[in-house]
Amino acid sequence: MHIQKLEVLVEVAKTGSFSSAGQNLHISQSGVSQDIKKIEEELGVKIFERSRSGVVQTIEGSKIIHKANEVLLKYGELIDEARKVLDIHSGNLRVSTIPAFMTHLIKPLMEFKNLYSNLTIEMSENITELTVEYIQQNKAEIGLICLYEDLLKNIENLHVDKIFEGTMKVYVSSDSPFAVKKTITPEEILQQDIVLYNGDYIKWFSHHFQNTFGKMNILFSSNQTEELSRTVSTGMAITFAPDFAIRNNTYLLEGKIIEVDLMNYEPIDVSLGLIYTKNRQPTKIEKHFIKFLKSELQYYIN
Repeated sequence: MHIQKLEVLVEVAKTGSFSSAGQNLHISQSGVSQDIKKIEEELGVKIFERSRSGVVQTIEGSKIIHKANEVLLKYGELIDEARKVLDIHSGNLRVSTIPAFMTHLIKPLMEFKNLYSNLTIEMSENITELTVEYIQQNKAEIGLICLYEDLLKNIENLHVDKIFEGTMKVYVSSDSPFAVKKTITPEEILQQDIVLYNGDYIKWFSHHFQNTFGKMNILFSSNQTEELSRTVSTGMAITFAPDFAIRNNTYLLEGKIIEVDLMNYEPIDVSLGLIYTKNRQPTKIEKHFIKFLKSELQYYIN
């Protein structure tokens, strides 16, 4: 069980509310609910009773929560000891990421900052090409980008650590016939209105798709994922996205939009990855951050 799940468990017990716990931990209410459900399933114990006024600990649950608090206390002691061993007290760390993953980075960055309170972390949102340029020109130490075939050919001078192997999916309204069918073909896509996230990989994918099958009816492109999700949920359009990029999307978790497989088309494989320079050895804190971020993103995106 991941330590963050214990933090969610304890926060729900403290606040008596999924929504308040989510606000305090910067997690969606549905994400908190899913975490509690997974913990209860994993332990085989009913920890909370749900009601309109909030949640109440069961007798068995109060014992679990007491132990969870003890584990978190020991974890804090472990972190303090790790600080002494690593002897990392201050420094600067510059991270560049594509905008779509800024929300996924907030919680891990807060956790890392808690480990090293004197560390200054500078975050910048950039398109993939600019993130690559930042790493190559030493304007950032770590980059987070989508990795795909054409891009990999142009970044052989950088270290690349893949975090997730993903697949391009299509997302439709829950009222769409494709939500029941669970598949869609390129020919069917050409008959739909489409909204797109304004990112490098999506641009590359849509360009490749249209060169193969013809022009799509694109209503608009935007960096606003909330607006894109809302538009899809109303049935006005469909959209594309890597499955890992939208996994924690509130509209998806609440069943307002549905994930659909794209049939009879390649390439649809895409990865999420960290990049950093080969021109020098990473510092101790950079090495620790890379390991930490890979581990934390596995939790927050899964």
